[in-house]
Amino acid sequence: MRLMAFLKVFVPMLLMVIVVLFLYNVLKVYVLESIQVNKWIILTLAAVVFALPNLLWPKQVQGTIWQYLQTGVFLILFLWFMDLAGLSKRNAANKNANNNPVIKTKAKPNRVNNNNMEVIKKGKKKKK
Repeated sequence: MRLMAFLKVFVPMLLMVIVVLFLYNVLKVYVLESIQVNKWIILTLAAVVFALPNLLWPKQVQGTIWQYLQTGVFLILFLWFMDLAGLSKRNAANKNANNNPVIKTKAKPNRVNNNNMEVIKKGKKKKK
């Protein structure tokens, strides 16, 4: 009996998380990357979406589709804020790689000439 009650709550929550993560990744690739907005505006919107419906309509939101919709919008906004703030390790690694380019020395073919080769040959020790 307890297992059925647990599954009745857990399965819809798991499905919602899978759908929200899939939707966020699709939105991130096609929409969110092209929008330039301040990260604090996104965090404020997420806080409003999180708090406002529960304060205005506490009884009407719980147990309906609006509860899942509100949670999904909040999660998408919060994940977007985390990406904009640079809290994911993947974006931080990419930014560091772009800012610190590797400096490679160029080959200087005219540096070694015949005079230097004689010095190098004389400087080598012969094995006995």
